[in-house]
Amino acid sequence: MTENGAGNAAKKADIDDAILKIALSRGMFFPNSEIFGENISGLWDYGPIGLKILNNIISEWRRIVDEIGGLEISGSVVLPRKVLRASGHEENFFDVAVICSNCRTAFRIDKLLEEKEPSKNFEGLGDKEYLRLVAEYKIKCERCGGELSTIRKFGTMFDVAVGLQDHQASPEARETNAYLRPEACQSIFLDFKRIFTIYGKQLPLTLTQVGKAFRNELSPRNNLLRQREFYQNDIEIFFLDEDKFELLEDARIRIHDKGNRDVESIAISEALKRGIIQNRVTAYGLSAVAKFMKDIGFDKDRVRYRKLYEDKAFYAKEAFDIEVKKGDEWVEICACNHRGDYDLASYERQGGDVVKVDDRLPNIFEISAGTDRIFYLLLHDTFKSDPERTWFSLKGRIAPFRAAVFPLLSKEDLEGVAEDIRSTSEYRSDVYYLSSGSIGKRYRKSDEIGVPLAFTVDYDTLEDGTLTVRDRETMLQFRAKKESVDAIIKDSESNDFEELKKRYAAH
Repeated sequence: MTENGAGNAAKKADIDDAILKIALSRGMFFPNSEIFGENISGLWDYGPIGLKILNNIISEWRRIVDEIGGLEISGSVVLPRKVLRASGHEENFFDVAVICSNCRTAFRIDKLLEEKEPSKNFEGLGDKEYLRLVAEYKIKCERCGGELSTIRKFGTMFDVAVGLQDHQASPEARETNAYLRPEACQSIFLDFKRIFTIYGKQLPLTLTQVGKAFRNELSPRNNLLRQREFYQNDIEIFFLDEDKFELLEDARIRIHDKGNRDVESIAISEALKRGIIQNRVTAYGLSAVAKFMKDIGFDKDRVRYRKLYEDKAFYAKEAFDIEVKKGDEWVEICACNHRGDYDLASYERQGGDVVKVDDRLPNIFEISAGTDRIFYLLLHDTFKSDPERTWFSLKGRIAPFRAAVFPLLSKEDLEGVAEDIRSTSEYRSDVYYLSSGSIGKRYRKSDEIGVPLAFTVDYDTLEDGTLTVRDRETMLQFRAKKESVDAIIKDSESNDFEELKKRYAAH
């Protein structure tokens, strides 16, 4: 029996532990510098299996980028201090910490409160309200059990001393003249003028980037969900006229609006007509996100689009957070912000040589997704188990391999045929191969990392050229000609296993 339809042998509270166990044993992701024991938290490395899944997610993101005509760049992760001062980050980019009166350990207050009541958002409250809630929920220091009594702002950018410095001096005495970028989008804003000039000075212009960002999180936790170094997928749309934007598809999305505790499922065009979505470019951006979320395999009933008000970013005119249900909480994975002309105007005020079009600064609409969060929550959303096995119900284009090829036994004649099928397949770099262990164990290993199909070579293959095709979800099988392997893999993108059986079963 499986979760999402028929029960689950693992309790939902145990899914994180199960995912981490698989991740560590199969090399999907693991703590940075783990051979030295105690290390800096919030830093993770991807292994070969995890990186293939991550790259497949990024490939699907780039499909959306291509569809909207985006141009991709790659910017430096180190930015001059004057850039982050001009953008407002040096002054405004902070978290609110609560300090233990005994051991002086700092905790991010909104996240402590969300652990007590996952359905609520606690950003943007005043100091007195935060302390009242700490008392109401009886929250104590996680380290020593002391009273949490002091609220203060905590800057979350990593400062960098670039160039010649006095390394005998204390860190406090060294000059900070740069930061690691806290958001990947700044590189796009800085490069806009040059690319706008190169590509014919036409608006709208869509620039994108996949890259690293860095934030000095107070208390990283939840595996990949709160890190200090992480990937972002950013799309920045520069425009003057919103009337030019047409929805990618008029998807129905679950919008959570202020004053409406229930999530309403509504077509994007209808939400725009009713003013729930105020700007056409926002509707356009949400349609792109909705298509991406569907394409990579999220359950649409576990995704909501939460409209922000007082808790929106300091630069945003209109903002939505796209959130995924994880147990009893909603976790943000993507932000959609109508930034107006805030960024370019800020640069201009600080002496930046920015572009104006028809004597106006372009507006910017942003889609900024946390790639690691998408990766992890997709694993969480597709995790299944029964008493015999655990697996990820990943789509073929997202799974680390499109299919597996196994010899039934570790025999030279069977291995030769299996290796030949793999090496001659057009999908050979996406075919998983194992020849050791029982076939049952190999199926379990393949399922555990989310491989959708398995082809097994046995002695009948040597006689009549057919092999066994096995489905990850149901473990059902049929026999097909070995020459059909590539066609079956290709057709599995848009057809279920029963349809594949109708088309390719050898009679």
